[in-house]
Amino acid sequence: MVFDKLRDGFQGAVKGLRKAVVVDKKAVKEFTKEIQKTLLSSDVNVKLVLELSKKIEERGLLEKPPGALDRRENIIRVTYEEIVKLVGTGGDFEVKENDRILMVGVQGSGKTTTSGKLASYFKKKGLNPRLICADTFRPAAYDQLKQIADEIHVPFYGDNEEKKSLKIIERGIQKFGDKGLVIIDSEGRHKLNKELMDDINEVYKKIRPDKILLVLDSTIGQQAGEQAKAFKESTRIDGLILSKMDGTAKGGGALSACAVTGAPIYFIGVGERTGDIEAFIPQRFVSKMLGFGDMEGLLEKAQQIDFDEESAKRMIKGQFDLNDLYEQIEQMNSMGSLDKLMEMLPFKMNVPDEAAELQQEKMSKFKIIMDSMTPAEMADPSIIKKDRVERIAKGSGTSAEEVRELLSYYKRMKKMMKGMGGGRQMKRMMKKMGMGGMGM
Repeated sequence: MVFDKLRDGFQGAVKGLRKAVVVDKKAVKEFTKEIQKTLLSSDVNVKLVLELSKKIEERGLLEKPPGALDRRENIIRVTYEEIVKLVGTGGDFEVKENDRILMVGVQGSGKTTTSGKLASYFKKKGLNPRLICADTFRPAAYDQLKQIADEIHVPFYGDNEEKKSLKIIERGIQKFGDKGLVIIDSEGRHKLNKELMDDINEVYKKIRPDKILLVLDSTIGQQAGEQAKAFKESTRIDGLILSKMDGTAKGGGALSACAVTGAPIYFIGVGERTGDIEAFIPQRFVSKMLGFGDMEGLLEKAQQIDFDEESAKRMIKGQFDLNDLYEQIEQMNSMGSLDKLMEMLPFKMNVPDEAAELQQEKMSKFKIIMDSMTPAEMADPSIIKKDRVERIAKGSGTSAEEVRELLSYYKRMKKMMKGMGGGRQMKRMMKKMGMGGMGM
């Protein structure tokens, strides 16, 4: 995933600082040197890297650690604060009905797809978005955005016969009038040039949008900073959207773009589907990169799940059956893939990516095996002996060994729950998840 290299480098630097016997000037310089190497190898602008590392070094050596923090902990705090400043304060992207959002970016940045994703995002927030396709440079943009609009059921306007982008926007605004939040997919080009910038500037002056969002491909390296600078010189930039964050590139150029525009990142694209867009929260992002996870985000995901209270009660008492285990696996799946959940835990709990993928695959196979069991077997796994194991394996297309592995996993889970002090630890976690009023 984009920023994996940054994350691994930052976490390596933090671990090195933690291992230092004495946190003196030499140790701090060694730490900032590792930060520099990480940023430079991830395509962050050299000048920006030097400025950032200088601030970390100066503050780390000169500032008196606040509260009960020691110098080591304070340097990590300072690093966190400086990187948060770099990517912008973020926060909620505030819009209202009748606002006009102009989407800008070069061809290939994901601007059209992102316009549709943004419409879907705001529709879920209770607004009434409208989409205008004004990208006349790329013929497929019209069909692509119209298809997305039909999929998410939002009004759409475009004219694939008109060659003047501004005329399409003016007609679209006239059609929609004062109804709804209008999102405009503006014209792009396959590269930066004066003609594109002039067109964007003309559109900006004529329609005076309430918000202008620059869409940047997070995989293009230092070109992101160059693109950001060119757009800023031609129009106002209120915020950034980083597309293709599910890719495998370095992603450091996107950080350079933040510094160039002085605008915060508001959203990130994390997949191909219409719903694959997330509000960007810099504090959580930096916390994950430094290895401290995103427990708040994990708990928020848990709160969105419709927990079965009776099943939860049985689980914390160690009295659950395979029906409850099946329900637990379903709930975990609804929170997202296991590797993404692991990313939210501090230092990923030292679980390798391969192990997370293997565990995800195993849980899916356990569900298939349980689908081949009878209600009596699900309610009382102790009755599953050799003949039943073979029948279940045959019915699920698995092996007898895999069926026994499921039964062994179930027994371990039951024993673990009983060993958690009568469920006290689980109760505390459920209370954090908003499940404290279950009368347990």
